[in-house]
Amino acid sequence: MLIRKPILNKSNLREAAVIESLVQDFDRVVINSGSFDGAEVDEIKITESLVSNLSFQSSIVKEIKIADSVIELVNFAGATFEHTYFERIEISKSRLQGTQLMECIIRDVVIEKSKCNDVSFRFSKIKNMVFIDCEINNADFQGASLENVIFKNCSLKNSQFSQTKLKNVSFKGAVIDGIVINKESLGSITVNTGQAIYLASGLGLNIED
Repeated sequence: MLIRKPILNKSNLREAAVIESLVQDFDRVVINSGSFDGAEVDEIKITESLVSNLSFQSSIVKEIKIADSVIELVNFAGATFEHTYFERIEISKSRLQGTQLMECIIRDVVIEKSKCNDVSFRFSKIKNMVFIDCEINNADFQGASLENVIFKNCSLKNSQFSQTKLKNVSFKGAVIDGIVINKESLGSITVNTGQAIYLASGLGLNIED
């Protein structure tokens, strides 16, 4: 699967600081620190930027758009994003525990080495996305649409995929103990042999050698 990388000229960026404002617009900048912790923000736009050590913990953001950017060591834990649009971004070593990303739109996104336990993607539209070496336990994908999504070396224990539209989704190499997937979706996912046996037993199929 081909993931489009961020369109980003790292040599043509200026440094920017986070200030208190209901509207934040960052274009072609480097952000090395800052906090929205506990804040209520109307709109945040981040385009063609490098972002690190930024915190959104327990914030409420009515609308956030991030495109063509690299995100590292950012704390999204406990934040609520009411309208979210992510396209061509890379997120690494970040915290998304308990983050509410319901009804978001995600295209061409890689999330790597991040803690995403209890994250909610409920009713979201996700296409061309890869999770690598992530903890995604107790996550909520209920009612979402996932197309061309890979969970590589991830833990998805007790995650919820009921009423989720799945198309070309790979769980190979992931820990899927306790996950809930509709039997109608089984033809649209890729799993290894051990995972297939686990899912089959969960559907009440008796397996004997």
